[in-house]
Amino acid sequence: MTTFTLADLSLFPATPAQMLESRKRSAESWAKGLTLEQYVLRDAIMDQHEHAAGGKLTTWVLAPRNDPETLDFMCSVETFRRPAIVAMTPQQGQSQQALGVIGYGIASVFTPPAKRRRGYAQHMMRLLHWVLAPRSMLPVTFPAAWGEPPHATLGDAQFSVLYSDVGGAFYRTCGPDESGVNGWLVRGASSTSWRLSPCDLVEPRVDGEPAGRWEWLTEDAVKVVMPHEAERMRRDMVRAAPSDNRTLFSFLPHQGVCAFTIQRTMVFPDPASATPALPLETWGAVLHPPGDARSTEDARAGAESEPAFAIWTLDGVREPPRALVVLRLRTTRATFSAVLRMLVQAAQEADAATVEIWDLPETLQTPAHEHGWTTAERDDHLSAFKWYGPEREDEVKWMFNEKFCWC
Repeated sequence: MTTFTLADLSLFPATPAQMLESRKRSAESWAKGLTLEQYVLRDAIMDQHEHAAGGKLTTWVLAPRNDPETLDFMCSVETFRRPAIVAMTPQQGQSQQALGVIGYGIASVFTPPAKRRRGYAQHMMRLLHWVLAPRSMLPVTFPAAWGEPPHATLGDAQFSVLYSDVGGAFYRTCGPDESGVNGWLVRGASSTSWRLSPCDLVEPRVDGEPAGRWEWLTEDAVKVVMPHEAERMRRDMVRAAPSDNRTLFSFLPHQGVCAFTIQRTMVFPDPASATPALPLETWGAVLHPPGDARSTEDARAGAESEPAFAIWTLDGVREPPRALVVLRLRTTRATFSAVLRMLVQAAQEADAATVEIWDLPETLQTPAHEHGWTTAERDDHLSAFKWYGPEREDEVKWMFNEKFCWC
């Protein structure tokens, strides 16, 4: 077997054949109830969706410099180009605003078993910074032991994030230099959850809690809500920035970002057919005030309103137990109890064993605990970020670190 030095290898955009090979390789570990054909077909279908279409999705391979199109590449990774915003404390005389930037979600880091424990994945992730970040935000000198920087670059990332299933230490070592200490940093990897039991009953409304009508949202209705929610999130960051001395950043849930995690649950009910279906009909709910008969397609879905709602996905569709995981939550303390009851009801109807809310704000954790929910650090899907700006890591804050931006 050929032995390569780090300088012999570089990061390249995958050819169509390499992309297909990368998916075939990972199927054994990640297909989770799908056949190889269904797994490959699912990803091919999703390549046409808004979150990936138009060049937003790129598969990268670590391959020999002298044979970049080989199917015997070392390992692979995917990046998703996504809309994001940044807000910082304004200087004297300046107005507060949230600036539109580009962030990248990183997914599907995979090395085949025969090529593991040789440092390939670590090196691939170190080179990825040199693809994503502006050169002005990278070290002045590219490490000599790595040869030359990758020739294919994007260079427009304000930040990148990934969700680690191998703990927090490994990706921390994958920085843009040889120091091994300035890679992706885990932040906000907590979940507030409720474990359902067969005897669970939906609690009655408590005194003082707003009455209202829940509208259940289909996948299409979620797509109506998300652009308006993106504007509300932008407004929330503008409001939060003056009282926080850090730079705030976040992904936004529209342009297919939130929909990705719903669409990824697709199944193939008929083994003889290539027609996919979603396992649920409803993927969220909006609380309308009493007497309001309008739907999310009316003005109440607009950014000027402040509706209470939750959008969710379903984990464990093909390998139970199922978990209903909230993608995006908007609520106040006044409506929170109603939201929690609705989520338990939705989980019961989805035959889910648990309900999870990622990175629930501290102001809502106490009332959640009073209702019997628990908060703990996650063991997997650890949210981690890398900031490409002059600010230090302790000078930035990841807002809305919920599952809508998972990939």
